[in-house]
This record gives sequence, C-alpha cells and structure tokens, in this order.
Amino acid sequence: MRLRFLGANRQVTGSRYLLEAGGLRLLVDCGLFQERPFLGRNWEPFPVAPSSLDAVLLTHAHLDHCGLLPKLVQEGFRGPILATAASTDLGRIVLLDAAHLQEEDAAFKRKRHRREGRRGPYPEVPLYTVEDAEEVLPLFRRVSYGEPLRLNERVEVRFFDAGHIIGSAMLEVMVREKGVPWRLVFSGDIGQWGKPLLRDPSVFSQADVVVMESTYGDRNHEDPGQAEDLLAQVILETVER
Repeated sequence: MRLRFLGANRQVTGSRYLLEAGGLRLLVDCGLFQERPFLGRNWEPFPVAPSSLDAVLLTHAHLDHCGLLPKLVQEGFRGPILATAASTDLGRIVLLDAAHLQEEDAAFKRKRHRREGRRGPYPEVPLYTVEDAEEVLPLFRRVSYGEPLRLNERVEVRFFDAGHIIGSAMLEVMVREKGVPWRLVFSGDIGQWGKPLLRDPSVFSQADVVVMESTYGDRNHEDPGQAEDLLAQVILETVER
C-alpha cells in the first residue's frame, strides 16, 4: 500500500491524494490550486498518468477539490468519479462555470497582449474549456451515504456526511493487504456542529490512517449562538436605517 500527497500539503488548495492499494490506483479529489504562489501547478502535467487511475473518489464539489477534473479527463482519465448525488449535481454547475471563466480569462489575456504587447506568466489559452468540462459529467457515479461500495475483492469504500456543504463526504476506505485489514479515513473538509441547514459531521471511532484537513486546526471557532446574535444585530441596524 502506498499513499502520495499530490496537493493540499503545505498549502490549502489543490487537494489530490493518490492511494495505491489492493491492486487499485485511486485518486481522492482532484482540486484546483488557487493560491497565487501555486497557480502554475495547475498547468503542470499530472504526476501520474491519468489513464492509469481506476477511479476518483470525490469528497465534495468545491473547486479546490474538484476543479482539475476536466484536465484529468483531458489528459486521459476514463474511469468512474464516485460522488454523492448532491456533489454530482453541484459538480456540474461548478465545473461548467469554472470552464466558462477559464475561456473568458484566456480571451482577456489575448486581448491584453494584442493591445499592450505584454504577456502574463501563464498560457493565453484556457486551462480547460466548457467542452472539456462536459466530458467529465458522464463519468460521475452517484453514491449514497453509508453505502458499502466494493471496488474489487480487496477494497471497499463508504461515504459519510462531512457537514461542510451539501453533499460533502468523509471517505472510509477498507483495504486488505497481504491478509491484513486496513481502515483509512479521508476527512475532506469538515463542517461544524449545530448548524441549522447541514447535518453534523460524522464521527469515526477507529482508523489505521487518517488524512485530515486542518485549515482552521490552529484556532477555536466562535460559539454558533454568537453568530446568530451578530446576524440579528446587523438586521436590526439595517432596518433602523
């Protein structure tokens, strides 16, 4: 078994984890790099051949987790993309919108170059097009929370609610290597407890390996009640004006 971090380590965005286990090559998330110092990584070839991947496991439909799927398909991936129903529906909106913005941005760069004679640090073509994004959509496979998905005789995956956005999931991957069972948990982005519109994040009592997001791991969140009081105060002040 081998686990490689291809993004979202030493930076927040660009989530991509390659799990080679049980005779399969699985990519957990395929996110866009969005911090300015790392934008160039979006243009680099994938560190592994996309055609060699057996499946993508998608935690949720934010761009830093799904935004490079069109490029992955563009470079040869043809396997299934396993995602919850809500992530599948949101993914369609997010990816088509991102592709449209890529095309607009490339057109602006070309226009600026013709007008001002200067080039930016990145190519004047879209990272991917709307057509590329549309090629991704048939690959989505909808899964339900808690549903055991047997990928082969040695690997099983289950999705659990992460409470981050609608459809967000934590992944539990059960692998048997040389007769030894392993339980790996990928947290994706974790939501907070006690939110009115989303269920609380799932809790795991045991795991052999945990890959966890830690964007806000060094601070304490405010009490949800304080946010509600602040919202009420802002509404009252707005009405008084």
